[in-house]
Amino acid sequence: MNNYTFEDVHPSPDTARHYTANIRDASVPLVIDNGSFQCRAGWAIDDEPCLAFRNVTAKQRGKKDSDVQIGNDISNIEVVRWLLKSPFDKNVVVTLDTQEQIFDYIFCHLGIDSEGVINHPLLLTEPLCNPSYCRQLMSELLFECYRVPMVAYGVDALYSFYHNYKEDGKKGIANGLIIDCGYHTTHVLPVLNSRLHALNCKRINIGGSDLNHFMMRLMQLKYPGHLANLTLSRAEELVQKHSYIATDYACHLKEWASHDFYDDNVHKMQLPFTPLPAYGLTAEALKEKRQQQVQRLQEIHARRREEKLIEETEKLQQLMAIQELLADGSKDQFFKALEDAGFSSESELQWTIDRIKQSLIKTKKKIQAAQSEDPDVDVDIVGETPQRSSSQNSGERKKGNEDVEEIQPIDEEEITELKQKRQELLEARSKRKKTREEMAKRRTFASQKRMKILTQLASEKVSKGPGNKTEDTFGMLDSDWNVYKEISKDGGESESEEEREKLGEIEALLRQHDHEFQRDSQSPLNPVNDIEEYYKLYVGVERIRVPELLFQPSMVGNEQTGLAETLELVLSQYTSSQQNLLAQNIFLTGGAAMLPGFIPRLERELRMMRPFQSIFKVTKAANPILDAWHGGKTWALQPESQQFFITKAEYFEKGGDYLKEHGASNICHLNDFGVTQTLV
Repeated sequence: MNNYTFEDVHPSPDTARHYTANIRDASVPLVIDNGSFQCRAGWAIDDEPCLAFRNVTAKQRGKKDSDVQIGNDISNIEVVRWLLKSPFDKNVVVTLDTQEQIFDYIFCHLGIDSEGVINHPLLLTEPLCNPSYCRQLMSELLFECYRVPMVAYGVDALYSFYHNYKEDGKKGIANGLIIDCGYHTTHVLPVLNSRLHALNCKRINIGGSDLNHFMMRLMQLKYPGHLANLTLSRAEELVQKHSYIATDYACHLKEWASHDFYDDNVHKMQLPFTPLPAYGLTAEALKEKRQQQVQRLQEIHARRREEKLIEETEKLQQLMAIQELLADGSKDQFFKALEDAGFSSESELQWTIDRIKQSLIKTKKKIQAAQSEDPDVDVDIVGETPQRSSSQNSGERKKGNEDVEEIQPIDEEEITELKQKRQELLEARSKRKKTREEMAKRRTFASQKRMKILTQLASEKVSKGPGNKTEDTFGMLDSDWNVYKEISKDGGESESEEEREKLGEIEALLRQHDHEFQRDSQSPLNPVNDIEEYYKLYVGVERIRVPELLFQPSMVGNEQTGLAETLELVLSQYTSSQQNLLAQNIFLTGGAAMLPGFIPRLERELRMMRPFQSIFKVTKAANPILDAWHGGKTWALQPESQQFFITKAEYFEKGGDYLKEHGASNICHLNDFGVTQTLV
């Protein structure tokens, strides 16, 4: 049925690792993959990174700097999303204060206890074509604040590329075209003869973050009643676990227009909700409901009897006091009191006293019977209709309960009749709503007719009584009800609780006995009767529309070309032989590369842009998220890589923008003023 629920995963706080002697004494390199979405850090001798957390911080207003929450310390990111800070602008580090807090978090949780110094070589990833000024600030932070002995910089996509290249058992010169799908940007990196051609690299300002925001906007527009529930974290889950890239987007859209295809492929996401009390259809529910009704009626009548008993007792005392005046010989006072009480004779007073006494006796008997535990005592809970004893009705009650417990199936004719009754109730509700809407508008026929009738009623007055006074006699005749129905905004009819309950019972029966009965919970005729359906999100064409943003950025107003056109543009910068080398090894890495259907889509795009019968191959990283860290770890442990680390002495001698180039690094050159710059 393609029913899913949101996982709403909340990270658990990271625990501090033990700083062992072999790590401290051997000066094991520390590898940090500093991504704009997630930061991964660990020792080069470990198989997996020790830490992996969201690269953000959050600090409540008025709190101390020591109360800053970082990464996995933020259990629910939606609560503090408006307080989040990131060291990145797009994919470039620009806020060094936040970056320093993240470095403190990493070093503390790795257990490094050396005071004021980090005695380990540090390998740090950076974005493609990272500005020299940003690298200079990073080097200043590492060398002067943490006093690291040496630092090496490399591009995360290149580390992932070389890691998978060597894992495949290949040796020699590497050639390929890397597609790095990051959180904020997407890069296309050509590599020839194991060297990055930075001049031909291209960047698209579309990444995983844009996909998440696009998904959230689409779902909020589709379900405006669930704006608070459609958070960015849930949109991210929809993109990562329920979206895929269509091989042919236009043809796939036509398939989604088919009802059968939609029903088979739509993902129904259930939002959390509190269920409403269900209509009692089971035997237990019906029995409990009836008992509650009986108990409620008993309480109402008992309270009425007590009030009646008090009222009649007081009245009897007053009448007996009047009668005592006659017995005492005070005839004048007796007749005056008799006249004040509204009696014309002594016999009328005596008849009233006798009637009240009989009523008191009857009321006291009913109260005693209601309070009695004897099942044979008659208890009147409805009024004047006497109830049979439970011993007389026990057989019938038992038989009735058996009938309730065993719910008999209903035939097709009864189902059709239930559907017809439901439709009549919905049409009546719709008619009332339409009438109210028309009455609210000034120039509609219904509103003008109503105003005309009101004007006529205001002018019609009947002269009555002395002084030629006028009185309003509207409502005294039965025909006035038809006039009221004409001028009433709901047509003289309003939806009652009984009608709503009847509609709910009919729909409950249809759901139980008619498997084909499906009701649109968002229909204006019946919006919230099925609370579970109301809190269900249907993710249909959004599953392919959102990832298509990588190939068509114009869908969100971005004027840049898509991934396929950018790929063709990069290949066009090379000769046909070089194009063949690049096309035979197109490598996907980054979080968005994990979307299903990415490789078939690229193969289709390449088939259209490449010459007839040309050879090309598209592969994906074994782990698009962690392979950058794995590649950096492998590179840091190689003996020949030690010469590419920048030492503290070289930093102070050559400046913070100094960079030692290697196979996985950016490339620098001197501009016309002799200043080192990263190629862009």
